[in-house]
Amino acid sequence: MSDITVIGLGLMGSALARAIQHAGHDLTVWNRSPQKMQAFIEDGVDAAADIVAAITASPVILFNIDNYAVSNAILQSAEIAPLLQDRTIVQLSTGTPNEADEIATWMAAQQARYLDGAVLCGPDDISTDTSLILLSGEEEAYSRAGNLLECLGGSVRYVGSNVRAASALDLAWLCNSYGRFLAVTHAARICESEGVGMDEFASLFPQDPTVQHYATVIDTDGYKNCSATLKVWRAALQRILEQGRDAGISTPFPDHVDNLLQRAEAAGYGEENVMAMVKVLRADQ
Repeated sequence: MSDITVIGLGLMGSALARAIQHAGHDLTVWNRSPQKMQAFIEDGVDAAADIVAAITASPVILFNIDNYAVSNAILQSAEIAPLLQDRTIVQLSTGTPNEADEIATWMAAQQARYLDGAVLCGPDDISTDTSLILLSGEEEAYSRAGNLLECLGGSVRYVGSNVRAASALDLAWLCNSYGRFLAVTHAARICESEGVGMDEFASLFPQDPTVQHYATVIDTDGYKNCSATLKVWRAALQRILEQGRDAGISTPFPDHVDNLLQRAEAAGYGEENVMAMVKVLRADQ
């Protein structure tokens, strides 16, 4: 039996699995598309033949799949649910606090341990000092899995037994990004209206490469340069809006951002850098 199974080998899942492998833990991997397991097989990592073998291979199972709906479809299937008893499931897929709470309740009914998590960094940051991963849920689950997850980077932080906490903090953290999008695009309109270059604006933030990057995208019309498209950012924003509906809180900020992103996507900018929002602002003058 291996120490941990990683399910989902996209860019992030592969980075997580590599960190665990390089830390010397006994690892099993599984992915719905078998070709993504090949590089691990070539490096001597055990690849499960199917999802049943993946679950039964380890006492700790780490999921990094697109969203809770996909991972839940696996976990709650008739062939997998009976295998979860006394296993620890770590969910690093994206979702809302309500979704985290619902799957934690279901896991308890299966007599499984559950940790909900959020990855607040990119794949290249995993196993470096710049990584930040939040985990929340049962203390017993963290005591079983925490030592296996420490290798994922500089800050793997347990934020308490409230299973909703990691997802809530993830959404709150994302709000900072959307705030920057609005700030930089409006700043660009100020500069454009007064004949001031965006290079001058960027120079005001010598210690902030993110603002400098966004300013350069607008200054050079570099809207094809992006790791996540405007469409992807709008899809992620829907989780913030969903949390607002679930919690019954006012959502004027994400509503405004969504309006701009929706208009930008409708105008054909969905596959461009999120800074293409500025084109919508220009059209409003």
